[in-house]
Amino acid sequence: MSPDVFPGTALLDRLAERTNPVLVKEVRSALRGRTFAGGFIFVLVLALVASTIAMIVETTVPGNMPSGLGYLTAIAVVFGLGAHGLVPFTAMASMSGEHDEGSLELLQLSGVSPARLVLGKLGAAAVQAALIYAAFLPFLSFAFLLQGVDLVLLVASTLASFVGSIAFSALAIFLGAVLRVRWKRVLGYVVLAIVLMVGVQGLFGWIAFGFFSGSTLSWRDYLLGLAITATVTAVFCVQATARLQHAEENRSTALRVLGTATLLAAAAFGVHTGHPDETFTWLLFGLGFATPSMLLAVTEAERMPRAVLARARLRGSPWFLAPWMPGGGRGVLLVLVNGTLALVASVVASLIAGGSGAVWWRMVGALAALEIWLAFALLVPSGLAARWLDTRWVQMLARVACIALPVVLLLLPAFLRFLGGSSSSAFRHPGNPAHLAEQIFDAKEYADLLPVAIVAVLAAALVAALNVPRVLRSLGEVRRERARRATRSAEAPVAQAQP
Repeated sequence: MSPDVFPGTALLDRLAERTNPVLVKEVRSALRGRTFAGGFIFVLVLALVASTIAMIVETTVPGNMPSGLGYLTAIAVVFGLGAHGLVPFTAMASMSGEHDEGSLELLQLSGVSPARLVLGKLGAAAVQAALIYAAFLPFLSFAFLLQGVDLVLLVASTLASFVGSIAFSALAIFLGAVLRVRWKRVLGYVVLAIVLMVGVQGLFGWIAFGFFSGSTLSWRDYLLGLAITATVTAVFCVQATARLQHAEENRSTALRVLGTATLLAAAAFGVHTGHPDETFTWLLFGLGFATPSMLLAVTEAERMPRAVLARARLRGSPWFLAPWMPGGGRGVLLVLVNGTLALVASVVASLIAGGSGAVWWRMVGALAALEIWLAFALLVPSGLAARWLDTRWVQMLARVACIALPVVLLLLPAFLRFLGGSSSSAFRHPGNPAHLAEQIFDAKEYADLLPVAIVAVLAAALVAALNVPRVLRSLGEVRRERARRATRSAEAPVAQAQP
């Protein structure tokens, strides 16, 4: 038959050519395989049984009117087993199979990047979850025809459950990409099962509370939840992509950009609130999401990977993008940039609010103190190990030290104060970030903040002494690559002009 009969045939052909080949491969293998097909049939049969039992119970209890809430709860548990259980475990098994079959190298040779591989796996998981929710729709329609089910809350909860399924699948893909040894994957499956049990309970508890209480979340809160879930999903995908890349490729830029973008979004929400406590909470939330990227950035090898160097020599590397380039010294710049963005946002919020309220400027001071505390925890261990970060085990040791140092700063002074008899105020010390913020917010006179200011200046001086040399070395590396590219660009016309 001629393709002219169907005008959309050519469009579909072009769309098929541009579709991620990993997505097509994964969807075909999932639909043809026994695992997903068997699990899908099992979920449908179990849903029919559960719906029948729910209807019998609802209609046979004396004085009880058929309620859509009880029926919907029974069906939601069954389909949650498929969307939040079967799909993530299938995604992890699929990614683990790439290691066993040795197909990762073949995919890279064929031109498929690790990012397309991860997105293809995630897209396949989304398609499988969509099939499960498509089978869920008739049951949802029947639950809506019964009493007690709000249509808006029903649609919003279904969308939230679908987004949660994709987030769990992203975690599964990350675990499958990281755990390459078989015995480690067994532990990975156990970790995934625990996360799914806890996460699904929280998700269904939130949904059930909305249904049974009759309250609906505002669009702002709902969009906030979706934004947080999307951010977590992106973090897992970026980390999985980094683990699949070669050691000399760029494994850092995507995560750094994601952390800064999350911080900017949180800062925008914080400035918009117009209340110092809410602004402070939003900025802390943004810094918290950006902290993992900063931790990995400051503990990277100091030198720039060879693949990034080659690309920089070919295309150039602007100096203002240095904080988002790989390298531990440039990770120090990322910490400074993120901290400056959060601090500028707090000042902007204070100026918008009028700039006269003392509580706003105390909020700025509290945020500055917390940023110095965070920079001290990240940059002191990494600065001490800067010259040896090219070694893998030193990187791991530095990361463990960056995580352990805040715990030591919090618990050690508290334990010493407890032994000294000050049990009631054991945690009221400068090593506790919550106490720092509270002391600055509640200070009556500026003289009360003098001890905090002295500790902050000493901590900033130690951080600068350990990290200024590595920052200068990292900027010098970027400057040398720009100079080499400029030299080659100037030599190229001369070489072409010579006979």
